[in-house]
Amino acid sequence: MNNISDLVIHYLQRYNCHVTEEYIAVLREACEIHPPPHSQAWYGNMYRQYVRKPEWFANSLIVNAFEEGNGSKQVWQFWQRVGNQDFAKRIRDHSIDESRHSKMFATLVNILFPMSLDEELRTQLKSFSPEYSQENHPPTTLVSAKEVMDESLVMDELIQINLLEIRALILQLLLRPVLQTYAQPEDVAKVTRMSDQFIFDETKHIEYSAYCMGEYLKWGDFDWLREKTIHRQLSVNEMFPVSVDNDDSIGTTILKIGSGE
Repeated sequence: MNNISDLVIHYLQRYNCHVTEEYIAVLREACEIHPPPHSQAWYGNMYRQYVRKPEWFANSLIVNAFEEGNGSKQVWQFWQRVGNQDFAKRIRDHSIDESRHSKMFATLVNILFPMSLDEELRTQLKSFSPEYSQENHPPTTLVSAKEVMDESLVMDELIQINLLEIRALILQLLLRPVLQTYAQPEDVAKVTRMSDQFIFDETKHIEYSAYCMGEYLKWGDFDWLREKTIHRQLSVNEMFPVSVDNDDSIGTTILKIGSGE
């Protein structure tokens, strides 16, 4: 039984997301060949051990605020080099979501640790998000034809995004009860709604990237996509090394959502 694949499928169904059977088969195989650390019980147990330390937990939220904001800008640059305009629109929306997520993480720091932030840090937190929205964002200018990415490179990026979004979903599920525990009684409903939004967004990001993979298979090579997904799952596992002996390593990697989020 491939628990992480089953969990992903559960959330895709919960939010009425549609993916192809080919995608599900490829995902299952990739996770069986290279089991993600974040799908293992020891990973969740280790996370729950570290979040008992308020300073560590606050730092992890700040790291997320920064990474989401930085990721938003990187994803925006990516869509501009995508020739398929259907794909590009979905990637652009992802960038806007990440900008909003950066602000949400900053808000969580202020809700859960209101007395722990000096004014300089509050200002820094606000600056992490590029403040993209559907109404406010950089010009939607395409790059020159020679700068448009090759189709195979675009798909490679989208496969990596898909696998990173699965990791992000798992981390949001781990984060949810911790937010509720740290929150004051009057704030529990608010942080729960924010958690709901995070989980919904990560699931929809899995859906759109899986959709792009499915669309590719209408004209592309199934064996190439299968092999690339298996290889990228290994790459994602290696992107986030976690040492149980290194406090700092855990603090900067266990909740870190990469640029593909």
